[in-house]
Amino acid sequence: MNFDYNAFIDQYLFILYLGILLVGASIVLFEIQSKKTTSVLLLILGALALRVFVALIDPFLHMWDEQIHALVAKNIMDNPFKPTFFTDPILSYNYKNWSGNHIWVHKQPLFLWQIALSFKLFGINEFTLRLPSIIMSTLTVVFIYRIGKIAYSQRAGFYGGVLFAGSNYIIELTSGRMPTDHNDIAFLFYITASIWAWFEYSKSRSKYWILIIGLFSGFAILVKWLTGLLVYSGWFFAIILQREWRHDRGYYIDLLKSLFVTAIVALPWQIYILIRFPLESKFEYAFNSLHFFESLENHGGTWLYHFETIKEIYGFGFIYIIIAALIIFCLIRINNGYKTVLLTWVLVVYVFFTLAATKMTGFTIIVSPLLYLIIGIAVAFLTNKLRDLLSEVNLKKWLPGLLSISIVFFMFSYFLNHNKLLLENTPYWKNIYANKIRTTLFYKELKTMFTEGDYFFFNTLPYDHAKVMFYSGYRTRSFIPSEKDIEKLKEYTIKIVVFDNGRLPDYVINDKEIAKVKSVVWMKEYQGMPEIYY
Repeated sequence: MNFDYNAFIDQYLFILYLGILLVGASIVLFEIQSKKTTSVLLLILGALALRVFVALIDPFLHMWDEQIHALVAKNIMDNPFKPTFFTDPILSYNYKNWSGNHIWVHKQPLFLWQIALSFKLFGINEFTLRLPSIIMSTLTVVFIYRIGKIAYSQRAGFYGGVLFAGSNYIIELTSGRMPTDHNDIAFLFYITASIWAWFEYSKSRSKYWILIIGLFSGFAILVKWLTGLLVYSGWFFAIILQREWRHDRGYYIDLLKSLFVTAIVALPWQIYILIRFPLESKFEYAFNSLHFFESLENHGGTWLYHFETIKEIYGFGFIYIIIAALIIFCLIRINNGYKTVLLTWVLVVYVFFTLAATKMTGFTIIVSPLLYLIIGIAVAFLTNKLRDLLSEVNLKKWLPGLLSISIVFFMFSYFLNHNKLLLENTPYWKNIYANKIRTTLFYKELKTMFTEGDYFFFNTLPYDHAKVMFYSGYRTRSFIPSEKDIEKLKEYTIKIVVFDNGRLPDYVINDKEIAKVKSVVWMKEYQGMPEIYY
């Protein structure tokens, strides 16, 4: 069966163009209205539409992380405190294999709980899997706007929010296309939320915000471990480097109070899994610590790695934009405490992950909201200067606003690069996507093809066993069962299904109790509908 991916995308294109239109309208209204509420609301809706669009046009589980996260989240719907990959490990498994174990504590649980809640509320499918990421990624725009407003101006926060709204990498991460997908979006969200809460605290010194900072930092740890403490690095250096803060003991006490709240939030889960799942949790803690000292799972690179990947996260030419923005940011008049924390957070992340032996593209995205904000501050400063300059030469009053609209919308379009979202000019990837959709449709049919009894599936496509388990609900392995495996399953009266790839051993072919499935999914030369034989 051929699948027309272009036709499939076309039915959702209106959402993409609606998102672009809403963001464009928000930029225009921001420049012509004194009240900014409507423009910020349109920006939020535009960012939401862009993320919904990409989440809809990938109606399958992406390789590696997303399919694993989807399955574990589905499994914990009924028992949030027992995360599992294989729910009922009748056959042997390797507890050190994060894509083939039983108890799954490879990552912290909060983002999985969120996905499981989405499944419970709205049903189990690819879109509800991505819904928490869509919401968190969209709300991050609000955090950026508010941080910018406190740190410099409404215009700076709005511009930073516009650029983040159009970030290709973030949008694709939201849809699960990029490795570590929903885990990274949740991590970015909670870290940005803790930074936003710190700015509110610095503005008001309200004790309420101490609690909020601690909560969000604790939630960040419950997504991706100790880098969730990032907010405290900038907070500490701001105290040390600000003379009026350095000699005020209250600032130190506030930081320690917030840190205590973070510990209360994050520690119970660590204690729980050490007691309940000691073998798996001790291995994962040790494995996580090795990331800094060893290049794990072939994820290595030189000290330039995270600077070279800037073009993948932000687009070609971004390095020059961020350098220029950083220079302007350092030179303009802005609260020194705010300068200190923003620069510290960016520097700490890049230095830490540059020193770490294990490297992946998405490790540094947790400061992408801050980099977009710094660009927003720089652009706001330049457009303000441009306004002053143009007003001095008595040009039309509307000209500065028009220039600002043009500059910001151009930058938004540059970062969005909607051709990349649509996979245009990449027939290779469109063909791969079409094949993934065909395969997914077949996996979804398995639960209607095999309805009576308890089944165990074998010999899936490489690494697709998680997808088959997610869609069918049946236990699955990617290998051909051994004779011992078959004997053991028969003792439990479990029915066996093996996908025929044309290379099945005689003991499987000759066993009339084993269902074999022929399909174009496994045998490219096979024609017609899937066939079940014994």
